[in-house]
Parts: sequence; C-alpha cells; structure tokens
Amino acid sequence: MEAMRASGVQTSIHYPPIHHFSYYRQRYSGISLPVTEARCHREVTLPLYPGMKNADVDYVLTSAKEALVAARECETLSIADNTEY
Repeated sequence: MEAMRASGVQTSIHYPPIHHFSYYRQRYSGISLPVTEARCHREVTLPLYPGMKNADVDYVLTSAKEALVAARECETLSIADNTEY
C-alpha cells in the first residue's frame, strides 16, 4: 500500500479481520486467527467510482502492477539473503 500511496493512488485495507471489531474483541478476547490476519494485509481496495476516466483506470492498474513487481522483488531478495524487509 505504501508504494501505491507514493504513486498518488489511495488504497485501504479491504476487510479488516472480523475478530478485530469491538463486538468480537469483547466476546472473544485473545483469539488468534493468523490466516485471517495474514490475508487482510494482502487485500486492498483500489479507487473505483463512476466518473473515473480510462486514463485514471490505466494509471491505477499500472501503479498496482509496479507495486506488485516491487513487492515480489523484495520478497525474492529477502528469501535469497535471509533478510526481512
């Protein structure tokens, strides 16, 4: 999301983990759902609205592709040298 923000594209977490909502925190405190938590950080909401021009859609898609390529490169580098980014 940081790479998208740097490109001027607003993103947000699509669906926060449900167990982080106050209703569930109060009833099920201390619950751990690692898969849910991992997934929430891999899904984002991209800009989408009726007045978007084709050029805006292209820019969002290009920015998303570049961010994904950069993230994949960082992941590959961290695996190769055992460094976390």
